[in-house]
Amino acid sequence: MRKSRKEYTDANRLAWDEVASRHAAHNNPALFEAVKDPAFVSLEGDILHTLQRVGVAGKHIIQLGCNNGRETLSLRNLGAARCVGIDASAEFLEHGREMIRLAGAQDQVEFVEADVYDLPAEFNGAFDMVLVTIGVISWMPELKPFFEVIRGLLKPGGKLVMEEMHPVLFMYEEDADSGVSTVQYSYFSGEVWEETSGLDYYSHETYQSAPNYSFMHRLDEILMAGIDSHLNLEHFVELDYDISNFCSDLELNPVRPPLGFVMVMNAQ
Repeated sequence: MRKSRKEYTDANRLAWDEVASRHAAHNNPALFEAVKDPAFVSLEGDILHTLQRVGVAGKHIIQLGCNNGRETLSLRNLGAARCVGIDASAEFLEHGREMIRLAGAQDQVEFVEADVYDLPAEFNGAFDMVLVTIGVISWMPELKPFFEVIRGLLKPGGKLVMEEMHPVLFMYEEDADSGVSTVQYSYFSGEVWEETSGLDYYSHETYQSAPNYSFMHRLDEILMAGIDSHLNLEHFVELDYDISNFCSDLELNPVRPPLGFVMVMNAQ
């Protein structure tokens, strides 16, 4: 039996709060040193090239599902005038606030703890760009309301820039022993996955975690949710390299599926 949207987002918030200290142990010592460099940018590859092409300098940008905020800080270092990071996890945002303190970026970067489906009214029409990066879409129980939130955040002519794991990858499962990924699921299943083995995708350590829920959204569903929310498709490219640290062995396979995509939509 499916849960309500809020039941899913509340459960996922607890699971992300729970894993924050594990991610911090893996990342934060090096990250906290790196962010002291004003040239620090954690974005790379096609998403960085797309942001540079679209233009970041002087803009007001909001990132949905910012995690610890390293990418939000990167936007400031690329020249954005105002950067807002939204995440449901208070624990990850605390790491982000320490990061911007170390970077001396408190006047340009702020973090807001919120469910992305329920953002402060003051953000309506306040941004030149919405950034969504790897792993956000699969945590969204409902796509159309998510894209409607994005459209509501944008000024006229504003842009959504999105980098995501390709949904075809949800057909695959990586064997824990061999590391080989094989097709296990139908692309058209509309699956809701409940997991209790943890969210430590850096060291891949499993642990008994609070239940968390992810969602299989097809590529056509993602595109049409944006279009139906009055966003125009401006740029779309599929990627043949690993961006998600999920089924990473497929990157080396000469016969491989698309592994990611970068998309730009605009609010005309």
